[in-house]
Amino acid sequence: MTRPVRICLTPPVEGYDFTGTQRTELLRESLTWTKLQKADRLTEQVEKIENLHGHEYDRITKQVKDGELIVTGEKKVKDRAEGLGGEFTYCTLGKPVELDHILTGEDLPGYAALAGVLFHMATSGPLDPARMDGGRSYVGEANGTHVWLIYRPDLDWLKSPDAALTLSFARQVAEAQPDARHLVFAPARYVSQRMLDVEGLPVEFVPLPFALYRVERT
Repeated sequence: MTRPVRICLTPPVEGYDFTGTQRTELLRESLTWTKLQKADRLTEQVEKIENLHGHEYDRITKQVKDGELIVTGEKKVKDRAEGLGGEFTYCTLGKPVELDHILTGEDLPGYAALAGVLFHMATSGPLDPARMDGGRSYVGEANGTHVWLIYRPDLDWLKSPDAALTLSFARQVAEAQPDARHLVFAPARYVSQRMLDVEGLPVEFVPLPFALYRVERT
């Protein structure tokens, strides 16, 4: 059952005079011994932020201060900062993605539902279902970024080699739009980012949250 939602924003904010560096905090994480023992997860979280938001900033900085890891996006601004804009949008919400159901494998989200969430995360825009092609793992495009999703709502398949980003898939993706940026969401990969860069492929891997295909054991 879908739920109609009407969203109205306030009148446009046109921006303001400013010259310097705008900083946006993207992550603030308290560092504990437990988290340091699982540093690979924290590193993966930071890499995901860089993959999703790197194109929005001139650079993304990481620093440890007062026991916290702080990830910040920085953008140089000359003369005028961009405004927020303003408009109203009518949306229809689909079936909610229940995290607790995902963790147990009880209710993995369908391809279209997950694709819509990840597309918005990657582009900050709504997904046009008419452009999506699940058979090719293609989700859509916005602002010069093409989004791909290797996924099926099947736990066994998600843990199989077929669910991983490979060099051959990356080449196929890049051949379609060689001058565009491509984000590929997948549970795993069999090709490093360094290899993709060496091949000159504008493809970036974004790992699906481990919770999507983990089976909870008691």
